[in-house]
Amino acid sequence: MAPRTKVVFVWTLSHVGIAGNEKVDELAKLALNQEMHDDKQVLWSDLKLKVKTHLEQLWQTDWDNEVDNKLHEV
Repeated sequence: MAPRTKVVFVWTLSHVGIAGNEKVDELAKLALNQEMHDDKQVLWSDLKLKVKTHLEQLWQTDWDNEVDNKLHEV
């Protein structure tokens, strides 16, 4: 990602009914009442690592909760 690239997260209705998104919606609504600070910067490498780690944890949780999956035996 190039320096000074602006990343904007936008809430959409498309995730309705997916487990865990109710909490995300609740947190997003709370964030609307927070004061914004434009002076804080996050390095793309830091953000990328956090997102990757979080996604891996979500995948692992889903995998651990799988039942009747013959691949668990491997």
